[in-house]
Amino acid sequence: MRGALGGSRASPPGAGGRTHPSLHFVFQRMKSPRYLFLTPPLVQTNTPYPTTMHLVGFLRAHGIAAEQRDLSIGVVRDVLVEYGGDEAEQLLEFLSGDAPADAKVEASAWIEDLARRIRDEIDPAFGFSRYAARISTNAADFGQVERQIRRRGVMDGFLEQRLEQAIAVTRPTVIGVTCPFPGTLVGAFKIAAWVKAHHPGIRLLLGGGFVSTELREMTDPRPRRYFDDFILDEGYRHFVPEGTPIPVFVEPSYEGISWDDYFDVVETANPMHRLWSVGRWIKLQMARGCYWHKCAFCDVHLPYIKCFEMPDAIRIVDAMERLGRHARGRAGFHFVDEAMPPALVRRVSEEIVRRGLAVSWWGNVRFDASFTPGLCRLMARAGCIAVTGGLECANDRLLALMNKGITLDSARQALEAFHAAGIMVHAYLMYGFPTETEAEAFGALGYVRNLFRADLVQSAFWHRFALTVHSPIARETDRFGIKPVRQRLRKRLFCRNEIPFTEPSAPDWTTIGRALDLALANYLEGRGLSKSMAFWKRAVQTPR
Repeated sequence: MRGALGGSRASPPGAGGRTHPSLHFVFQRMKSPRYLFLTPPLVQTNTPYPTTMHLVGFLRAHGIAAEQRDLSIGVVRDVLVEYGGDEAEQLLEFLSGDAPADAKVEASAWIEDLARRIRDEIDPAFGFSRYAARISTNAADFGQVERQIRRRGVMDGFLEQRLEQAIAVTRPTVIGVTCPFPGTLVGAFKIAAWVKAHHPGIRLLLGGGFVSTELREMTDPRPRRYFDDFILDEGYRHFVPEGTPIPVFVEPSYEGISWDDYFDVVETANPMHRLWSVGRWIKLQMARGCYWHKCAFCDVHLPYIKCFEMPDAIRIVDAMERLGRHARGRAGFHFVDEAMPPALVRRVSEEIVRRGLAVSWWGNVRFDASFTPGLCRLMARAGCIAVTGGLECANDRLLALMNKGITLDSARQALEAFHAAGIMVHAYLMYGFPTETEAEAFGALGYVRNLFRADLVQSAFWHRFALTVHSPIARETDRFGIKPVRQRLRKRLFCRNEIPFTEPSAPDWTTIGRALDLALANYLEGRGLSKSMAFWKRAVQTPR
């Protein structure tokens, strides 16, 4: 998870290289600040996105007044009811209830169709869990973002009403807005624009994963018309006196969050794939950072990856007990670590079993040999239902080149251990990695097909490789046979993360990607497992 609000630096340089004081010096001059942290539209609808909760929990533990509101879930419900009427309201209540997921398929399809009609007929920027994401992704020029901020859309009126209500109730002196994804960027700036116009005395901050990765080199002064400061990485230290120790494990607070507002969207019959859109999940971090932090494609130079620390297992399980009671037993736990450390997983599982807790949980892992059959059985006894992890290009040459630290054999051993323990698995897959050939990509597809055949993997997703500024590959492009595309240096830079590049010997990754996606979509539903790799290639090349 990329920080609570946004860290190590309070603000990127402004125009002309001007720097800004650390935020804790600014806030110490404020008398008894009252904080309101907001999640802007739009994020997932089935469970709260886990950013503001950690900051609120941290600040309240230090006796500091802090409130939070999830504007995203309220606004998306408002929009759907506005255009779908009483039927939409009734279906949303049903999708918020405890009916089995299979019973929610038809209602989910109706709500998704309504969202598509809103996008196609009324507001092209509206997406079910994102808003204007296409414009916000890799937007080096803030001008195109600002045009979208000023444009009135279907959510603006509802957003402003909920914002006014939240301010009236909490009376903040500082508002912090989280921006975890491109699909929340425009919503975050719309919040700031309205607050500046109607409550100019409130200080505005922007943080979150998108800020920490995309805005580190920002020099454009225009975003400062909206936000007073931009917080990079974890924001805890900027809200407390200098020198205050930051705990390795921060217990989140869900005060101000209404679990009854969230609703499921059942898009597939695949039980593993459903976990992202069905059910209520309390998001926790078992450890901070990544215990491996060596993958060549990853942002390993950023603090959220490289600064690895493990807390005491007892603190984690204590938090699970307390938070489970607050959610009235309606929520399980999703550990959003970069990769849960096997040693800590063992201690947490042992503590859960020792206390006799009845909990369900899942989280991200590395498919390494430390996940033995014995450990996986212990995890299952402790309530682990699923894990997610990266198989990337599923090719030993490429796994070694990217310094993944696993082999196909070691990964299969871990997958077999999870399978034997009854733990579901989702695999993150990658194509288009530098020097990868077409034959290697389809060889990887064959390997993945065999994993589905053996029921060692129940779900997966292909990502196309992207070269990012903070990855080791970006610093050694020659070694990987790629050439960054020279770009005109902007005097006013907004976002910078993904780097365009060329690879002279690269195959047609667009067509290959379509074939991989088509095959995988069938595998997820248990179809096409006997088809050859050539079949999928022909399927996307044949005109329909």
